[in-house]
Amino acid sequence: MEHPLSLLQTTPTQGMRYFLFLMTIFSIQPIDAETYTVEPKPFKVETTLDAVFLPTEFASIRIDPEEWTDFTITSLVSHGTQVKKGSRLIDIDSRTLDEEIASLEKSIELGALNLAKAQQQLEQLKITTPLSLEKHARHERETNENLEHHLATGQPLQIENIKRNVTRAEFYLASQQEELEQLLKMYEEDDKTEETEEMILKRARYYVDRAKFGLESARQEAEWELKTHVPRQLESKKLAAKNARIANTAAQKELPRDLQIKQQETDKAAKDHQENIDKLAKLKSDRAMMDIVSPADGTVYYGEIKHGAWSAGAVEKILLEGGKLRAHTTLMTIIPSNASLKLYALAAEEKLAGISHGANGYATIKQHPHKSFPVSISGLARYPSAKGKFLTTIEPALPEEMPVVTGIKANVTIITHSMDQALVIPLDYLENTDDGGYCVKVKLADGKTDKRKVFVGASNEKSAVITQGLEKSQVIVK
Repeated sequence: MEHPLSLLQTTPTQGMRYFLFLMTIFSIQPIDAETYTVEPKPFKVETTLDAVFLPTEFASIRIDPEEWTDFTITSLVSHGTQVKKGSRLIDIDSRTLDEEIASLEKSIELGALNLAKAQQQLEQLKITTPLSLEKHARHERETNENLEHHLATGQPLQIENIKRNVTRAEFYLASQQEELEQLLKMYEEDDKTEETEEMILKRARYYVDRAKFGLESARQEAEWELKTHVPRQLESKKLAAKNARIANTAAQKELPRDLQIKQQETDKAAKDHQENIDKLAKLKSDRAMMDIVSPADGTVYYGEIKHGAWSAGAVEKILLEGGKLRAHTTLMTIIPSNASLKLYALAAEEKLAGISHGANGYATIKQHPHKSFPVSISGLARYPSAKGKFLTTIEPALPEEMPVVTGIKANVTIITHSMDQALVIPLDYLENTDDGGYCVKVKLADGKTDKRKVFVGASNEKSAVITQGLEKSQVIVK
């Protein structure tokens, strides 16, 4: 009998017929890359996250000075050092600050004395300024009154007195001359002048001569008084009134201004004094800040733990002898000896569908890549971080033989959907519909296709579960 395969060596038409005959016998279906037969199969959704072990509690070591800026390191503990509570972590050179504090204390002491003096002067000025203003006003008023009185009464009387002095001298001279003439007539009748009479005449002649001199002096004095002294006196009183007015006008402006200046100077001195006191308090607080000690028993980690990550890169370059500490920056983190560890991951937005609170999974670490341990999601941030990631907290169930420390990384796999049997199709067979849903092309018995609306349930990167719209054994076409 001829071997059946030898028939393939006949004509092409005969060979194809024989090949189709064999396919029918052994129920072999032709392979079509553009079709897919829907059959129930296991399905699960897995989401992978890169996580790191971090403590649930820790203490950040940082300096937040208010005034001082120079924090030069003289010594410090190394990263990973085991420390006790109260152990010194960083030594700072405080000599310059100590000198600044001592100098400021002396300045404050002197400032207190100067302030007290200024306040005393201010209080005295508050009392004397109104009195001085009244004194200047009164002086102007009095000089004006004196001038008015002098013009109305004083000067006319003065001129009249001057004139009367001349008249009085003329009258006196005339009286003395008349008396001398009467004596001469009286003594001439006797034809003989006695010694006593001679003495009387001598005295009379003296009085006449003195009266003449008095009259001449009175005339000259009157001329000087009327031409010089009286006008000068008037000008002096006018000048006094003018000066009093100028002085009063200046005083009304200057004295209140001087008081205001003194008030402002005193206020500034008080403000500067208080600022120095506040600055001293800040410097002393900054000085106390230089005593950097551990708040608990634990391990020293350089850098900070923030937003589910540990980072030391920013401070590694300054945490060395001679380096200068940065203010308002976490320098070290103390991990307490009894702190528990959790896994923290930053999930991208596209992975949020695959994780939820309470979802379980497993994780591995690089030291033991073939030993996994159970994990579960215990927390998921509602809002993204500045980098658009969502902080995810993961509870690990570590075996005793797998100890970990802060900073160890883990690869986490979260299983959010797991089905023993589900109608699953590849994602590339789905087509979008105008209403935002999905449809597939179903192959009919006559070889034609028909679009069917389907409802998608869970999905992963390759496949999707169809909850409605398809049945077992249906064939779909791309």
